[in-house]
Amino acid sequence: MELRHLKYFLAVAETQSIRSAAQKVHVTQPAISRKIKELESELGVLLFDRLPKGLKLSRAGKVYQKELGAIIRQIDDANERIRQFAHTEYGSLALGAPDFVLWEGDVTRSINQFRQANLEVEFEVYSDTPMVLLKRLELNQIDGAFLYHFGELPSEYTVLPIAQDRLVLAYPVSWDAQIDAKMSIEELNTLPAVRLPRSTDPYYFDWQDRLFGQINWKPDVTQWAHGESTMLGLVASGNGVALVNERHFSRQSSMVAYTPLDIVPHKTPLNFVYKNTSDNPALDAFLTLLAG
Repeated sequence: MELRHLKYFLAVAETQSIRSAAQKVHVTQPAISRKIKELESELGVLLFDRLPKGLKLSRAGKVYQKELGAIIRQIDDANERIRQFAHTEYGSLALGAPDFVLWEGDVTRSINQFRQANLEVEFEVYSDTPMVLLKRLELNQIDGAFLYHFGELPSEYTVLPIAQDRLVLAYPVSWDAQIDAKMSIEELNTLPAVRLPRSTDPYYFDWQDRLFGQINWKPDVTQWAHGESTMLGLVASGNGVALVNERHFSRQSSMVAYTPLDIVPHKTPLNFVYKNTSDNPALDAFLTLLAG
């Protein structure tokens, strides 16, 4: 089956006439009749009822016309996008990042500078977990990602350090009297905790486990949350404390407070990760901004 088979079918379906369809797609009537028969043979159904005065779509043909119409529109849209791509300086750029990284700071400034300098670039940003963003990068669905990643990456990736972010303890505002930066590990162990499950990010979970072992914190996990923003929602509801990235608190909440802990001086590395094999000039322009 070829694309032209489908276009010939749609032409006949629209005009209900081999002659009119042949004129529309600029082929001979025998050629279009032959292609329609080949298509019906391959599908194993009759797409048209043959009448004394012409053709009429069968029930199967009506369904096929509807389905194909959507597909052909998608193809036409893709063709138009690639034509636009060919006439812009950099084409397109797709990035990934945890949502809280985008609220303010160095990453946001770099993105704003890129947008102002490259108005013709089609620009997209995806927010998700590190595992999902890495899979998007592997599948070439994005050009690069801002990641907190604690495992080894294949040699095909370049890792560009961006920042070192503090881990802070988030807690319900109503618990303010119980919490301070100098609290002991014994005090911390008495508090219920909210945590990410290992399935969300195995590398980060295992890194945290090693950290908790070093300081002898045994979190009494009362709630599991698939994402740090969800963790903070559970903290706001009074379910416990959570160790989270300090960038979350560039947005203030009347329900959640935070403090660094003297017993947790550790920081999490934020990196920009991209494939060495990328030939996207828009990515090169963005990397230049990051390096500057």
